[in-house]
Order: sequence, then structure tokens, then C-alpha cells
Amino acid sequence: MGMKTIRTAASAVALGLVLSACSPAATTQIQGVTIRTEQAPAEACMEALITGMLVPHPQWGLALQVPGTGELYQPLFPFGYRAAIDGDRIALLDENGLVVAHTGDLIESSGGSIGAEGNPMVALCDDTIKVVPA
Repeated sequence: MGMKTIRTAASAVALGLVLSACSPAATTQIQGVTIRTEQAPAEACMEALITGMLVPHPQWGLALQVPGTGELYQPLFPFGYRAAIDGDRIALLDENGLVVAHTGDLIESSGGSIGAEGNPMVALCDDTIKVVPA
């Protein structure tokens, strides 16, 4: 290797070190999870009490698992709700971005069954979804 090649290589390494030292810290972007929500704010709500453990689901994003039976229901969340990866769990967020619950939490909500046979689905009502003791 000639002196010019060594200087060029050393300059490239030094420039790389300076650029990496000056670059801002990497930020972790929260990955979204697709869930089913109402298309508009609900004007009324069914009054049945729905209880289930919030669990991840490969097709629905989140599911409600009935305590005791293990039966799964696809939840229809209120308008504006969303879900996102939060560490090693999925967080359910309300329309303001506040965490309502995480996977593994037992939740209760007003709402009702809306799914046809073979497609178990439950609608959950805004401002009634809460974590309860297991």
C-alpha cells in the first residue's frame, strides 16, 4: 500500500468516527398493531358486562379471552382507539393516546355481542374499558 492509500483509508475511518459521534442517539419507534375499531364515535352503547383477558392475536391484533373457558372473541374497540407494541406487550391506547390496558390484563367493559355464529365479536364501549383484578 502506498502512503496516499493509507492516508485516504485513515481519513475515511476518522470521518466515520466523527460522523457517528455527532449523530443523534437512535430512537425506538413504537410499532403499531392493527385492531378493529368503530368507524365513528358511537351514539349509544349496549349495557352487557364484558370481561376477558386482553391477548395478542395473529389476525385480529388483540383478542379477548374468556376466563375459565379460554374462548376467544374479536373485540370491536371504540372509535379512535389503537394498539402499539410497548416493550414485550401490546398496549391498548384510547383516543387521546393514553394506555388503557396491556396484553395479559383482565379487562371489563360495557358492550355486547355483535358477531354472527362462527365469528364471535364483541363491541366495547368508550370510557368503560378498565383493568380489573384477576
